[in-house]
Amino acid sequence: MNLIRRTSNPLFPSLLDEFFGSDTPFSGLSSRSHVPSVNISETDTNFELALAAPGKTRKDFNVELDDHVLTVSSESKHEDESKGDQYTRREFRYDNFQRSFRLPETVDTAGIKAKYDNGILTITLPKHEEAIPEPKKQIEIK
Repeated sequence: MNLIRRTSNPLFPSLLDEFFGSDTPFSGLSSRSHVPSVNISETDTNFELALAAPGKTRKDFNVELDDHVLTVSSESKHEDESKGDQYTRREFRYDNFQRSFRLPETVDTAGIKAKYDNGILTITLPKHEEAIPEPKKQIEIK
């Protein structure tokens, strides 16, 4: 399974990191800091993607499949407002990300399943029966 990388040039680091240095409060503001980590595992019968995205709900995710490219995206917006006698405080947060994975031809796209539990989005990608290795068998000699 191939991970489709974002179109960023590794020769040019984040402008904020370049200007302020990597040990400043601004060093974590690059767009890479909001992309969740993904663990990919393979068994004899399927592939499994485990994407770490705590603090979200399953309604925040969008999982799409187009031409054997699986795209996982999320977009959420949070607003908080409090009013007092002489002030109004309004804060908002906007988070989004997108990850894409090119699936191998051995994946049975009709059987893909996803679930979100305890901050982990798990996507199960079953293999076609032809791709599942046959168990070892003993051949009798006559």
